[in-house]
Amino acid sequence: MKEMYSVRLKADEPSTEIARADTLEEAKTAAIEKAVYGYRVFDESGCTVFCPYTELQADILREAKAVTDYVRENGFSYGDAPVNPAINCDAKLVSCDRLVDWVMYRIGFTNQVERQGMVVFHPTEKERDLPGWCELQGFSRIESVDALLPGDIVFVRPCTSSKGVVYPGHTFIFAGFSGDGVNSYRYDCGKNERIQSVQPFCEPLNDFMFAYRPRREE
Repeated sequence: MKEMYSVRLKADEPSTEIARADTLEEAKTAAIEKAVYGYRVFDESGCTVFCPYTELQADILREAKAVTDYVRENGFSYGDAPVNPAINCDAKLVSCDRLVDWVMYRIGFTNQVERQGMVVFHPTEKERDLPGWCELQGFSRIESVDALLPGDIVFVRPCTSSKGVVYPGHTFIFAGFSGDGVNSYRYDCGKNERIQSVQPFCEPLNDFMFAYRPRREE
């Protein structure tokens, strides 16, 4: 019998299937068209046979889509969550940094502070400062917009503290360049309008500072 290929988010989640093809090339085309959501191609035994990006990148995009859909569908608001929403989201509050926390937690980076969660900038506690936490995980620092890849954690909008420290004012999960030379895709919970909208967004990437590229220990 001829091999069939399935395009879905997870091998064990047939409800996420968006295409079924009898040729790998046809399945690849469908996965590439939906790469921003983390789709990949599985064979009939459930093994990944094609992924537009690395498995980790696809996992990040899949979970970013899942979380942004969840907060929109459940009426979350923008705010400073008292507990890391990756651990307890009863407050129904999310923000740019807490979205990143939540997504990272869902793909296995569970060594996160519980109170509030990691924030986009914390002057004294490295484990609560999101860039500092990224360094503690051994993530690679990216200094150029041109070097960004889907799944990178991007920091933008430089601010200056009263002590002269320059720090980022905003963060989001990069989901790839759009191909028009101007816009790129992102998952972003930086304000109520974003939380209540279908994501990812496609817009210019302004005020870039740096990014971190997640990696798993082998």
